[in-house]
Amino acid sequence: MAPTRRITAGLLLLGVLLLPSWGVEARTAIVKAGEGWTLEVDGQPYVAKGVTFSGTGGPANFDKDCEQLRALGVNTLRTWGTGDETPALLDAAHKHGLRVLVGLWLRPGRAGMENDDAFDYARDAKGREAQLQATLAQVRRFKDHPAVLAWGLGNEVILNSPDEPSKVAYARFLEKVVRAVKKADPGHPVLSVDAWTLGVPLWEKYVPSLDAYGLNVYGRGIHALADAVKQAGGRKPWFITEFGAQGEWEVPKDARGLPVEPGDGEKYDVIVDGWRNALAPHVKAGRCLGLFVFNYSAALDHAGLWLGMLSGASTRPAWHAVREAYTGVKPVPALPVPVRLEVRGVEKEGSATWANVAFDVTSATPLDVSFAYNFRGAATRAERDRVKVLESRKGTPPGTWRVRLPAVTGAIKLYGLAKDGAGNLVAATTSIQEP
Repeated sequence: MAPTRRITAGLLLLGVLLLPSWGVEARTAIVKAGEGWTLEVDGQPYVAKGVTFSGTGGPANFDKDCEQLRALGVNTLRTWGTGDETPALLDAAHKHGLRVLVGLWLRPGRAGMENDDAFDYARDAKGREAQLQATLAQVRRFKDHPAVLAWGLGNEVILNSPDEPSKVAYARFLEKVVRAVKKADPGHPVLSVDAWTLGVPLWEKYVPSLDAYGLNVYGRGIHALADAVKQAGGRKPWFITEFGAQGEWEVPKDARGLPVEPGDGEKYDVIVDGWRNALAPHVKAGRCLGLFVFNYSAALDHAGLWLGMLSGASTRPAWHAVREAYTGVKPVPALPVPVRLEVRGVEKEGSATWANVAFDVTSATPLDVSFAYNFRGAATRAERDRVKVLESRKGTPPGTWRVRLPAVTGAIKLYGLAKDGAGNLVAATTSIQEP
């Protein structure tokens, strides 16, 4: 998964620029150590305690972003690509002692994801060469920056390839890119990123030059990941390059056909359990070299509310879960706990349709309650991701609200949102369809 707002390759069309001088680069290596491996930076062991990074408002906020993340125990960021914002991000990361797994974007092979782009790796030789040269331009541009930890090639391209020949064509091209990147920059490891272990057999067969795997994994299936890597034929170390609660692609659907989103408590627990229990033995054994929780972004959208650490200026449970995972610090005050979000009927009032909604939240302090919706049946990805605030007013008895429904045809996802005085935002979800 990559968020709609990401630091991308601009997209892969930036030319070779004059290279700035950042002083002494930090050299990174993956070293064999017994039955496992050690990630080293300037000869010292390093474990990536990371988040994926979209930021809260561009370069003007990067300094604050990195300062906040450092306070959560984060030491590494992951981007999906490079662009005009990358120098500022690398500088801010370096200032606060963070390193960056720098993404090098490669185009997906099937429309429907990533802004509906699609690329034919089997037939488009000119396009392959253009991507290779654009990738190398970015490597040469940033390889000497001391914040660079490693290079991450592509994101779920194998997952988003239409058939086996396309996957093989991409994998063969990937080996060419990996070799070229390592020749241009022998000082940083190179990994490729895909979903679960789908890439492992292809990487092992066609991409022997990779230094490590990047695996995007969600939910409590992370406990089974190490065995899955072994069963897929994996012989190299790995990073968890995206992680969080179960995504909508793997949860059951409700009676209206919408994915049932895990509760905030489950989302919190998955992150803490994933790092401290599921991955800890494999970090110690030198199989897992680090984790990146998805996603540090302030976007109020579908993915942001499901998996994000922030919503605007408010902190979501994932924010606190990252801190507890990496530092052991629990949230104080305790987070509000949504107990129930229930639609108790729909009524017409003139030309408007109103839902009677019960929303119960346990909290030690007063709450600011609001409601919003998402329409997963919209025509474009941008529309499907959009979350819009709904007009609402308090009802009777206490704990109930009247919420004005949008004029759309089909089921909508309804959010109950509650924010406490400390800026913590919790959410509950259900679905509703206007009769």
